[in-house]
Amino acid sequence: MHPVIDSTFIAIVAGSFAASVANAMFSAGGALIVLAVTSTVLPIQAIVPIHSTLLIGSTATRVVFFWQFIDWKIVGPFILGSLFGALIGARIYVELPEAIIATAIAVLMLVALWLPGVNWRPRIRHPWVIVGFIHTFISTLFAYGALLHSVILHTGLGRRQIVGTMAGALTGMGVFKIVGYAYYGFDYGPYLAMIGAAILMSFAGTAIGKWLGESLSESRFRLAYRILVTLTALRLMYTGLMQGVS
Repeated sequence: MHPVIDSTFIAIVAGSFAASVANAMFSAGGALIVLAVTSTVLPIQAIVPIHSTLLIGSTATRVVFFWQFIDWKIVGPFILGSLFGALIGARIYVELPEAIIATAIAVLMLVALWLPGVNWRPRIRHPWVIVGFIHTFISTLFAYGALLHSVILHTGLGRRQIVGTMAGALTGMGVFKIVGYAYYGFDYGPYLAMIGAAILMSFAGTAIGKWLGESLSESRFRLAYRILVTLTALRLMYTGLMQGVS
């Protein structure tokens, strides 16, 4: 049976390509691009589960391209926390008020990203397990976790290390989320051809984004990163406020 290549198929595949370019360059922005596309062309109940499958193509290809830069001391504990965050979040993701969560994420992102003079050095024993759990739990509920994107800037990692480390962490998280959604009843069957095409395009997008990113200085990378994450936070805050008053 041949896949139906309609406007939804084209929009999803093109959005995945653009997201991969953005993620390979800045390690941010891709989730927002995919979320914007999926929320426009997919049924409401499919947005969050499909969002995870589309992003995993981008994150997995970044793991391949940036393997040598991955900080496994962060990725390993993060993935462990993700396991529990995804299992719990997938069970209840349709039951909590999205307006409150979206607004809370936005505030958290903006504070963590722009608070001046803070070196993120937590004194708790296994901080990345907790970050993995919280980020994944929120991401499983509402497609975008936000926490890792903000706190990783305070670790002292360089640009390529940030891109690679986030890719490793988010790939593991994505696998757990997809398994969780499927376990609790979401049917991926009708979307498999579209997901496959989107993942293939993510390889090309990652390669192009990595090439474009080589010309960026460290300072410009961090500025672009902050701008992209800030725009994401403002969009989430607007969405949350609008839903809260509707």
